[in-house]
Amino acid sequence: MPRRRSDRGPWFWRGMIALMLGVVFALFAVVAFNQPPSLMADTSCRMDRKDPAHTIILIDQSDPFNPNDLDWVYEFVDAEARALPKYGRLTILTPNAANPYEPKRIHFACSPGSAAEANPIFQNPKMVEQSWQSEFYAPLLEQVETALLDTRQPSSPLVEAVYAVSDRADFQPGDTSRRLVLVSDLMQHSDGFSFYRAGADYEAFLGSDLARMTPRLDQVDVVARIVPRQIYDLPMAEVKAFWRAYFDEAGAQYGSVN
Repeated sequence: MPRRRSDRGPWFWRGMIALMLGVVFALFAVVAFNQPPSLMADTSCRMDRKDPAHTIILIDQSDPFNPNDLDWVYEFVDAEARALPKYGRLTILTPNAANPYEPKRIHFACSPGSAAEANPIFQNPKMVEQSWQSEFYAPLLEQVETALLDTRQPSSPLVEAVYAVSDRADFQPGDTSRRLVLVSDLMQHSDGFSFYRAGADYEAFLGSDLARMTPRLDQVDVVARIVPRQIYDLPMAEVKAFWRAYFDEAGAQYGSVN
């Protein structure tokens, strides 16, 4: 009995070989795209400095925080930390009364990625969360608590600190998503301009030498989390209006969460 000839001609086998090669190359591509970049050992930040995002939290501790404030500050910081993408940079600063244009850097590190971002094919979400908590979040909270409980400063040079932030080399326009968060009662008080002397008067501010140094914060999200006080020295509506005018002039996208 004659053997049946196969209907699978050379084009079939060539197609199969091409398909297998395509699968192999796809696997190599998946592995290549999931290869982590080189990181700095102490901060987990990318050595090529291509941070996908940078959030700066400026904590104004010129007046001491009430112990009851600590919980909402931790919750607020937690939300900002979790919102960062993998390798996103988080920097904690405080105003510096001694050198107003050099705010103190309390802490900085980059997120190793939260469990919400974990790829279940290549990562264990539970282990990712444990790493995020121990390597990134716990040291962050420790430094935030230190800043919150720091001693009272004689002045609150917020405008100077914001200008210094805008001048940072790691906070310039580009592909990085930039965000500035103010945790403060927003009472500007320095030799350059003081709400306690001139009020929250933006027109008066424009006549000061300090107004000549306008920060450039185009495409920067700026959020103010106003610290509650039993008594505010000025109507908060006037204070908010001052900062809105200030950040509008700087080109920022400004909002207040309370």
